[in-house]
Amino acid sequence: MERNNNIPIRNLYYMLSYAYKTLSLNEYKQVGTEEFENVKELYSEILSIGIPVLIRGGLSKDYISVEETSNVIKGKIDINSTIKKNALVNKKVAVVYDEFSENILLNQIIKATLVYLSRSNKISQKMRRVFYGLLPYFTDVSDVELDLKLWKNVRYNRQNIRYQFIVDVCRYLYEQLLFDESSTSQIMKNAQDEQRLSSLYEKFIYAFFKRETKYNVSHPQIQWSVDDDFVDALPIMQTDLVLQKDKKTLIVDAKFYSENMVARFEGGTAKQKSGNLYQIFTYINNWKKEPDETVAGMLLYAKTTALNQPNHIYHIKGNQIFVVSLDLQQDFSSIKENLLTYANQFFA
Repeated sequence: MERNNNIPIRNLYYMLSYAYKTLSLNEYKQVGTEEFENVKELYSEILSIGIPVLIRGGLSKDYISVEETSNVIKGKIDINSTIKKNALVNKKVAVVYDEFSENILLNQIIKATLVYLSRSNKISQKMRRVFYGLLPYFTDVSDVELDLKLWKNVRYNRQNIRYQFIVDVCRYLYEQLLFDESSTSQIMKNAQDEQRLSSLYEKFIYAFFKRETKYNVSHPQIQWSVDDDFVDALPIMQTDLVLQKDKKTLIVDAKFYSENMVARFEGGTAKQKSGNLYQIFTYINNWKKEPDETVAGMLLYAKTTALNQPNHIYHIKGNQIFVVSLDLQQDFSSIKENLLTYANQFFA
């Protein structure tokens, strides 16, 4: 069976660092020099460093709606609630008002994670003590039951974007521990790992080229080149990465699968995944080219353990399509070198 999730912990750290732009932060530099036995240790170490950083910077606050019965009128009076609670008997009314508070979802997720981790026997006693020691800083934050659904309601903006790295790592670690404690099948665990790593892989590839190269780096949506302006129900063409330089454009689609090529039967000839080729070919042909602009596509797979890996260059109807695989198990300096080489195949 093919696999691609045996990525060295050190490389996972670098991928996270690029994806969340933490390479330049002094607090995390020591993480890159440590050895970890598993990904849970890595995530735990990141949280033990990152949560105190958030605390020192001040927990984020926002306006939240508060409902209470009071003998002091503030905000709006809720007549219906006042009557239902029979509050007037005690010379009180039900009021609703906005309060600038730390008791927001982001802080609730972190507190719930700290409570969960401080009680988990899946991490070291030393780390449990560290997490327990951080709980007093969240005294004014409500207790919520830790559940994966919480993350679906998270929204980031310029005021709270500093939370994203830590809140995402909270989820990664919680998921990891959750699967360890459940009877979920190995197939389900592998699928969850692949989904998580696929998202990280896309973010890493984009952030790497943004940081390490002088290309114009973006990930725009491509509009369909229709003849009559009718686009209802057409799927969105969201690129993972677009590199541009000197009237040359390379559209890159990052692919992280447990299987990169397919064969119709065991022992048969391995072929490209047709859907991926159709996708990148469609991107190229709908890209609105400037005069004298050259456009090419690249499928950038994460290498699996299979013998046959994508490593091809096609010329189809005047379009160049690169299909390559990146070995995430090699030394990270080699990963960087490979990525730059792949791009230079087109831009050199």
